[in-house]
Amino acid sequence: MVTTTMSLSLITLFFFLLVSTVPVTSSGEWCVAKDDATDAQLQATIDWCCSDSGGFRDCTTIQPGGVCYEPNTLRDHASFVMNLYYQNLGHTKKQCDFSGTGDVVHHNPSHGPCVYVSY
Repeated sequence: MVTTTMSLSLITLFFFLLVSTVPVTSSGEWCVAKDDATDAQLQATIDWCCSDSGGFRDCTTIQPGGVCYEPNTLRDHASFVMNLYYQNLGHTKKQCDFSGTGDVVHHNPSHGPCVYVSY
């Protein structure tokens, strides 16, 4: 009896952990960096998006202390600013191209306190 109860408890715990780690999906669209984008391309995208030309001058969200600084990777930072550009300045496939390094996805890339908007 103890073994059965313990097994059921472990199965319940496993199911809860599995379900709680599944990313939230939505019918929205987000723009993120493609897996094959190079570090140089990603850095150029960040630099452009955070410049006057890119339309954003405040990229403090991806700077140290910002809610989207972690994980501190070029891919994560580029994806965040690419999505801001995509959402605020067009929301078209062309607005997510970024010289072939961006891709429109239908799963929410938000993580922890870092929320990717979708309009």
